[in-house]
Amino acid sequence: MQSSWIFPSILFSLTTVVILNLVYLFLYWSERHKFLLFWLLSWFFQLLFLFGNLMRSIFGPTEWISILTHTADVTRAFFLLSGAFLFTKREFPKWIYTPLLIGVVWVFLEEIYFQGSDLASAPIYFLVGGAHIYSGIILLKLPSTRYKGGKIGGWSFILWGIHILDYPFLRPIEEFAIVGFFLGGLFRMMSALSILIIYFEWSKEAENRLDSLYKKIIDTSQEGIWILDKDGNTTFANNKIGELYGIAPETMLGRNVLDIVEEDRRKSVAERLEERKKGIAEISEYNFVNHKGEQKYAIASANPLYDDHGNYDGALAMIVDITSLKLVEQKLRESERQISTIISNISGIVYRCKNDPPRWTMDYISEGCLQLTGYSPEDFVGKKTLDFGDIILEEDRAEVESGVLHSVESKTPYQITYRIRKKDGKIQWCFEQGIGIFSPDGQLQGLEGVIIDYSLPKQAEELISNSLKEKELLLREIHHRVKNYMQVLSSLIGLQSEYSSDPSARKVLEDSQNRIASMAMIHETLYSKSVESQTFLPDYIRKLISNLMHFFGYDEAELQTTVYCDSIVLNQSILIPLGLILNELITNSMKHAFPKIRGLKKLTVSFKLDERGYSRLEVSDNGPGKFPNSQPKKDSLGTELVQLLTYQLKGTLEESKTSEGFTTIITFPPNQK
Repeated sequence: MQSSWIFPSILFSLTTVVILNLVYLFLYWSERHKFLLFWLLSWFFQLLFLFGNLMRSIFGPTEWISILTHTADVTRAFFLLSGAFLFTKREFPKWIYTPLLIGVVWVFLEEIYFQGSDLASAPIYFLVGGAHIYSGIILLKLPSTRYKGGKIGGWSFILWGIHILDYPFLRPIEEFAIVGFFLGGLFRMMSALSILIIYFEWSKEAENRLDSLYKKIIDTSQEGIWILDKDGNTTFANNKIGELYGIAPETMLGRNVLDIVEEDRRKSVAERLEERKKGIAEISEYNFVNHKGEQKYAIASANPLYDDHGNYDGALAMIVDITSLKLVEQKLRESERQISTIISNISGIVYRCKNDPPRWTMDYISEGCLQLTGYSPEDFVGKKTLDFGDIILEEDRAEVESGVLHSVESKTPYQITYRIRKKDGKIQWCFEQGIGIFSPDGQLQGLEGVIIDYSLPKQAEELISNSLKEKELLLREIHHRVKNYMQVLSSLIGLQSEYSSDPSARKVLEDSQNRIASMAMIHETLYSKSVESQTFLPDYIRKLISNLMHFFGYDEAELQTTVYCDSIVLNQSILIPLGLILNELITNSMKHAFPKIRGLKKLTVSFKLDERGYSRLEVSDNGPGKFPNSQPKKDSLGTELVQLLTYQLKGTLEESKTSEGFTTIITFPPNQK
């Protein structure tokens, strides 16, 4: 039989919890925070718990009422703890589901096997009390400087949890039960109120954070914010407005907008204020001189403001400073004007086209197209009656395509000359220089370049080519005539030597004949080759050796000759003295060295560049060479001639004797004039 005080006590607690449920329902419905929903569910199951106790006080401790009461108590504890985790933004531990499930299962086991036993219900109370204590500890960890209610709520839950733990032991004693019901109601009320206090503190903090965020946004905004009341007086102006107008924003407060803007804009500003009163919003661009005398450009977005009753209450202007953009725009326009002027004055075409041979579809082509081709730019771009590739002569298209393709593959500029057929049917030479344009990822986007009239350079090129051919023919004719004169002279000297009875005179005539023949051979070789031919010297050396071998009566079986020559381009001024030097040195070997050798005779001629880039001539034979400390004969014209010619070439002369033979080395700088 229940005591008479239990029913009114439960009824009073039930009424209180109903009110708390309504409060939490209103808060959740207004704010939609998830932790409010969990706390609302916690108080809803508290309501079911009290309703079960009320039913038990009326009908007695029946099985279904006990199951309802204890299940509601366990579930209430779960949602209470979950709400605490969500409010503090802590991760909800999954292990909590296990004691919840165990608690619900124990509720049914208790009623089946231990019905009416307060001791058997101890695990349920331990579970519920532990959840209250854990929730209190979580709330106590809230920063005390921000949540004053956290201390009250935390200790309320801890004391309530401790009080729940003594239910199985003190509830059967009626004297303690009365105090227990009273304390339970007190803790219940304190916990509910403390949670509300924490929530309101949290809401206030969130509001302060939002206000602070709004202030930061306004203070750091790159837009000027200007708020006017319905009479046009300034109620708010941020720092950006002050920077734009060159005036401190705090001095703008209370001042009419017409007193702040420059005098020549006051009429238009007054008209715009009237439009705001009519509910008209506007976006406009304007320029002005601020209070510091600086020229400014701005874009303003102005909107009317209304009070809670829909009456006009002022205007809000969001103003963006676009001065720097305007200056850049002006520079770009000036740059575009300059580029346009330059392009229009170019005697040719500036273009951008696709890399689609043989069409070469134009994306852009300048006005110079009309003068160069006879076609207007619209014929290639826009209306497009033909592609640029259509006017390139068919026999030049393959060369154009290969030149551009090679440039695109190597990512280098291309330079090509080709012919086009103008609109009037005439053939026009063109010179084109361009380059492939690539995206950052290496994809070819198109070709850009210029095409100019190449008629005059082509004519000049042909004139120069014809002139060079004429001069080359003239030079060959000169060399031919000189060679013929020298051959005649050589023949005359040869005839004279045959009639001379004096051996010494005959020797002088024969040496002179060989020298003249050597010079004639140079002119003969020049007659058949370019003046600066790389193959001139090897041919000349071999021919000179062959002639001298024939003159001195040597055959290839007894004289072994070797010639080493690098590919060196020589000026004509070097060739004649070099040829004479070779003639004297080879003649000296055949005349003086080889008669003293019984076996195989060897002659080596080498001409190459040394490490300094100087030309180095070496003539070697396997003869005995000169005797040590021997002096040249007074009548040795050949030796003196070699020395004089070496001096003429600004070179040096060296002679060396080894066990293998005798070598003469002449070194001189290249490219002499």
